[in-house]
Amino acid sequence: MHTEEANYYTAVTVAAVVLGIIIIYFIITMIRHQRRNMQLYKAKINAEISTLENERKRIVADLHDELGPLLSAVKLRINQLDAESDDDKNIVEFANKHLSDIIVKIKEISYNLLPNTLARNGLIHAVEEFIDKVNGMYTLNIRFVCEGKIELSKEKEINIYRIFQETIHNTIKHAKAKTLVMELKKQENVLLLTIIDDGVGFNYEERSKNGAGLGLLNLQSRAEVLNAKFIIDSERDKGTKYFFEIPI
Repeated sequence: MHTEEANYYTAVTVAAVVLGIIIIYFIITMIRHQRRNMQLYKAKINAEISTLENERKRIVADLHDELGPLLSAVKLRINQLDAESDDDKNIVEFANKHLSDIIVKIKEISYNLLPNTLARNGLIHAVEEFIDKVNGMYTLNIRFVCEGKIELSKEKEINIYRIFQETIHNTIKHAKAKTLVMELKKQENVLLLTIIDDGVGFNYEERSKNGAGLGLLNLQSRAEVLNAKFIIDSERDKGTKYFFEIPI
């Protein structure tokens, strides 16, 4: 009897060990599969953003090297016309004004696509320049604080700059805010970016369930590319807070 019980318990133990090994193998396989999917997803996001930035560079080059000089040449030729009648002078003046407006607009588009300051002087100067332009165009008062010296790769600088751009555009379009405070500081091996507005706010959970807007999706994509933690805290009539923790 004791031998039969011993054999029974041995069989149960062996079965339990085998089952445990199968479960552990299954869990490890699932974890590896999940990590692989995450790596593929991040690679896909990286490729999409890289393609987008390269396309922006190409468009900026086309605008700056081809369309801009062409319009300037046309404007110069129009100004050289010898208009005799008042009607001809009005036509020349009208064309000259609109060409000037188009040239200015092209420069603005080129700057928004890829500011020269970002390439020449780095992230902080580019953000300060962009904020100065926005403060001069809109009633929104933007305050930017940066603590300490921050050195980053060009790829990180571009992605963080796009985060600044996106949050400012979102605030202008949707928040109805009077003030936007943006703070960037280095803490050990991470960058902490905090952005707070005093606007109307929104229900983030409800927005996520119904499908986040393009602006929020862009912020999430940039955060994923930077391997950053991204948190939004927003309530109706209580403003919105964006928190980014970016490893460097």
